[in-house]
Amino acid sequence: MKLGWDLKSGLSRSLSAWKNYDDPSRGDLTYGIINIHGYPECAMMKGSAEYYRSGPWNGFGYSGLPGFRTSPFLNLEFVNNEEEIYYMYGHKDNSVTSILILNQTIGTGGLQRVAWVEPSHSWIISKSYPEDLCDVYCFCGPYSTCDINAVPVCSCLKGFKPRSPKNWNATNWSQGCIHKSPLNCTSGDRFVKLTRVKLPDTAKTWVNHSMDLKECRAKCLKNCSCKAYTNSDISGDGSGCVMWLGDLLDIRKRNDAGRDIYIRLSASEIGTRNSVNYYNSF
Repeated sequence: MKLGWDLKSGLSRSLSAWKNYDDPSRGDLTYGIINIHGYPECAMMKGSAEYYRSGPWNGFGYSGLPGFRTSPFLNLEFVNNEEEIYYMYGHKDNSVTSILILNQTIGTGGLQRVAWVEPSHSWIISKSYPEDLCDVYCFCGPYSTCDINAVPVCSCLKGFKPRSPKNWNATNWSQGCIHKSPLNCTSGDRFVKLTRVKLPDTAKTWVNHSMDLKECRAKCLKNCSCKAYTNSDISGDGSGCVMWLGDLLDIRKRNDAGRDIYIRLSASEIGTRNSVNYYNSF
């Protein structure tokens, strides 16, 4: 099936979970494509609240999902045009049967990819989402990143500090971080490069698929609301432009997948104009 939207008719194709294992009436867990008028991505909702998201499509796979770029048994397709936006997968080997299940009865609920194993005549779970705490939507709050292999798992982005140091030190990270030095759009804000992350929530984004990265940087710098930018597609040499016009939410360190993004900081937080404006860790 196509998971996504028919834009001409307004039809949305999404998954909804059973209420429980023996009640097929609709539960409150759904999974589908959101932000269709900006930079689309898949998200799991609990009622009206966002619970988990995949990160946007990058030309090969979703930026927040490991292994999708080089899946050994799946052909992945993402279509985004004036008539429809959808994700679909097929099997490279027809002897393999793999399906997606949205399951409300496991823990707090989640998405499972299961495969049929012929010798044992049974289904096995090959992937489950959310994977861990860092997959829970905005677990570390705004302008922070979550790294499941770090202690603590939450860190403020470079140039940012905890909004509430007291709560942050008590491992309550929900309020996130704020700029150490306020941005000043007219006095030379600059950018730092954050590597291998699930890109931020795309609810407040602007996209142009014909721009290159240099044009994207110039466009972002002229827009005082622009907080970050990157290519919209990383296939080939990279292409397109996406700009974040709101708070940067739900960033996850993703060494096994992930994307690079350029984050706006006050020039005073970066150093001299001749300094190297990139960093690869927190």
